[in-house]
Amino acid sequence: MSTTSSLPCLFFIGALLHVVVGVDNQIGGDFGWNLPPTLTFFSEWARNSTFFVGDTLRFIPRANETHTFAESQSQAEFDGCVKEGLVFDSTIFITLDRPGRRYFMYTDGNHCNMGMKFAIDVFQQSGTGTPRPNAAVKVGALPMLFFTTMFMAILFFFI
Repeated sequence: MSTTSSLPCLFFIGALLHVVVGVDNQIGGDFGWNLPPTLTFFSEWARNSTFFVGDTLRFIPRANETHTFAESQSQAEFDGCVKEGLVFDSTIFITLDRPGRRYFMYTDGNHCNMGMKFAIDVFQQSGTGTPRPNAAVKVGALPMLFFTTMFMAILFFFI
Protein backbone atom coordinates (compact mmCIF):
# COMPACT_ATOMS: atom_id res chain seq x y z
CA MET A 1 0.00 0.00 0.00
CA SER A 2 2.72 2.48 0.94
CA THR A 3 4.65 1.80 -2.29
CA THR A 4 1.66 2.80 -4.44
CA SER A 5 1.03 6.04 -2.56
CA SER A 6 4.74 6.90 -2.55
CA LEU A 7 5.03 6.98 -6.34
CA PRO A 8 3.20 10.32 -6.79
CA CYS A 9 5.34 11.81 -4.00
CA LEU A 10 8.55 10.65 -5.71
CA PHE A 11 7.35 12.21 -8.96
CA PHE A 12 6.62 15.48 -7.13
CA ILE A 13 10.11 15.56 -5.57
CA GLY A 14 11.69 14.84 -8.95
CA ALA A 15 9.81 17.78 -10.44
CA LEU A 16 11.00 20.06 -7.64
CA LEU A 17 14.63 19.10 -8.21
CA HIS A 18 14.39 20.66 -11.66
CA VAL A 19 14.05 24.15 -10.14
CA VAL A 20 15.80 26.76 -12.27
CA VAL A 21 17.97 29.12 -10.24
CA GLY A 22 18.30 32.66 -11.60
CA VAL A 23 21.37 34.86 -11.54
CA ASP A 24 21.46 38.20 -9.74
CA ASN A 25 23.13 40.77 -12.03
CA GLN A 26 24.26 44.10 -10.57
CA ILE A 27 24.03 46.61 -13.41
CA GLY A 28 27.52 47.88 -14.20
CA GLY A 29 29.16 45.39 -11.82
CA ASP A 30 30.83 47.06 -8.84
CA PHE A 31 30.46 50.45 -10.54
CA GLY A 32 26.68 50.31 -10.18
CA TRP A 33 24.00 52.37 -11.93
CA ASN A 34 25.89 55.67 -12.03
CA LEU A 35 27.09 58.11 -14.68
CA PRO A 36 29.62 56.02 -16.63
CA PRO A 37 33.24 56.92 -17.35
CA THR A 38 32.72 56.23 -21.09
CA LEU A 39 29.80 56.28 -23.54
CA THR A 40 30.05 52.52 -24.04
CA PHE A 41 30.55 51.42 -20.41
CA PHE A 42 27.07 49.89 -19.86
CA SER A 43 26.86 48.52 -23.41
CA GLU A 44 30.16 46.70 -22.90
CA TRP A 45 29.03 45.43 -19.50
CA ALA A 46 25.84 44.04 -21.05
CA ARG A 47 27.71 42.56 -24.03
CA ASN A 48 29.99 40.63 -21.64
CA SER A 49 27.06 39.08 -19.75
CA THR A 50 24.49 36.46 -20.68
CA PHE A 51 20.91 36.81 -19.44
CA PHE A 52 18.20 34.19 -19.04
CA VAL A 53 14.53 34.22 -18.09
CA GLY A 54 14.43 34.17 -14.28
CA ASP A 55 17.57 36.29 -13.84
CA THR A 56 17.39 39.52 -11.87
CA LEU A 57 18.80 42.96 -12.74
CA ARG A 58 19.80 45.15 -9.77
CA PHE A 59 20.00 48.90 -10.36
CA ILE A 60 22.12 50.28 -7.48
CA PRO A 61 22.89 54.02 -7.28
CA ARG A 62 25.60 55.55 -5.12
CA ALA A 63 24.61 56.36 -1.55
CA ASN A 64 22.55 59.55 -1.12
CA GLU A 65 21.91 59.84 -4.87
CA THR A 66 18.62 59.67 -6.73
CA HIS A 67 18.51 57.99 -10.13
CA THR A 68 15.94 56.96 -12.70
CA PHE A 69 15.51 54.11 -15.10
CA ALA A 70 12.97 52.92 -17.63
CA GLU A 71 12.56 49.99 -19.95
CA SER A 72 12.10 51.13 -23.54
CA GLN A 73 9.66 49.27 -25.73
CA SER A 74 11.48 49.85 -29.02
CA GLN A 75 14.92 50.36 -30.52
CA ALA A 76 13.87 53.85 -31.69
CA GLU A 77 12.81 54.87 -28.19
CA PHE A 78 16.10 53.48 -26.84
CA ASP A 79 18.25 55.21 -29.48
CA GLY A 80 16.49 58.53 -28.92
CA CYS A 81 16.61 58.26 -25.11
CA VAL A 82 12.88 59.04 -25.02
CA LYS A 83 10.95 57.52 -22.13
CA GLU A 84 9.42 58.54 -18.82
CA GLY A 85 11.09 56.71 -15.98
CA LEU A 86 10.87 55.58 -12.40
CA VAL A 87 12.80 57.71 -9.88
CA PHE A 88 14.51 55.80 -7.07
CA ASP A 89 17.12 56.35 -4.38
CA SER A 90 17.72 52.75 -3.36
CA THR A 91 18.17 49.46 -5.17
CA ILE A 92 15.58 48.44 -7.79
CA PHE A 93 15.21 44.78 -8.81
CA ILE A 94 13.84 43.72 -12.20
CA THR A 95 13.17 40.03 -12.86
CA LEU A 96 13.60 39.05 -16.49
CA ASP A 97 10.31 37.26 -17.13
CA ARG A 98 10.38 36.67 -20.88
CA PRO A 99 12.91 36.00 -23.64
CA GLY A 100 13.79 38.62 -26.23
CA ARG A 101 15.55 41.96 -26.67
CA ARG A 102 15.19 44.35 -23.70
CA TYR A 103 16.25 48.02 -23.50
CA PHE A 104 17.01 49.94 -20.29
CA MET A 105 17.98 53.59 -19.88
CA TYR A 106 18.41 56.49 -17.49
CA THR A 107 15.57 58.95 -18.03
CA ASP A 108 16.52 62.18 -16.27
CA GLY A 109 18.67 64.91 -17.79
CA ASN A 110 21.26 64.04 -20.40
CA HIS A 111 22.59 60.88 -18.69
CA CYS A 112 21.12 58.52 -21.30
CA ASN A 113 22.89 60.39 -24.11
CA MET A 114 26.07 60.18 -22.02
CA GLY A 115 25.96 56.36 -22.12
CA MET A 116 23.69 55.46 -19.21
CA LYS A 117 21.73 52.87 -21.17
CA PHE A 118 22.10 49.29 -22.33
CA ALA A 119 20.30 46.63 -24.35
CA ILE A 120 20.31 42.92 -23.55
CA ASP A 121 19.11 39.71 -25.15
CA VAL A 122 17.27 37.47 -22.70
CA PHE A 123 17.35 33.75 -23.51
CA GLN A 124 15.03 30.95 -22.46
CA GLN A 125 16.55 28.51 -19.95
CA SER A 126 17.83 25.39 -21.70
CA GLY A 127 17.04 23.03 -18.81
CA THR A 128 20.09 20.90 -19.65
CA GLY A 129 22.02 21.68 -16.51
CA THR A 130 24.74 23.42 -18.49
CA PRO A 131 26.84 25.73 -16.29
CA ARG A 132 25.85 29.37 -16.56
CA PRO A 133 28.38 32.01 -17.61
CA ASN A 134 27.30 34.43 -14.85
CA ALA A 135 28.72 33.89 -11.38
CA ALA A 136 26.40 35.38 -8.73
CA VAL A 137 23.77 32.67 -8.28
CA LYS A 138 20.64 33.60 -6.38
CA VAL A 139 19.79 31.07 -3.70
CA GLY A 140 16.15 32.10 -3.22
CA ALA A 141 14.86 28.77 -4.56
CA LEU A 142 17.10 26.62 -2.36
CA PRO A 143 15.31 27.15 0.99
CA MET A 144 11.99 26.35 -0.69
CA LEU A 145 13.47 23.19 -2.16
CA PHE A 146 14.95 22.17 1.20
CA PHE A 147 11.72 22.64 3.17
CA THR A 148 9.64 20.92 0.50
CA THR A 149 12.02 17.97 0.51
CA MET A 150 11.88 17.80 4.32
CA PHE A 151 8.08 17.91 4.21
CA MET A 152 7.99 15.07 1.68
CA ALA A 153 10.43 13.01 3.78
CA ILE A 154 8.20 13.41 6.83
CA LEU A 155 5.18 12.53 4.71
CA PHE A 156 6.95 9.34 3.52
CA PHE A 157 7.60 8.42 7.14
CA PHE A 158 3.89 8.45 7.98
CA ILE A 159 2.61 6.79 4.78
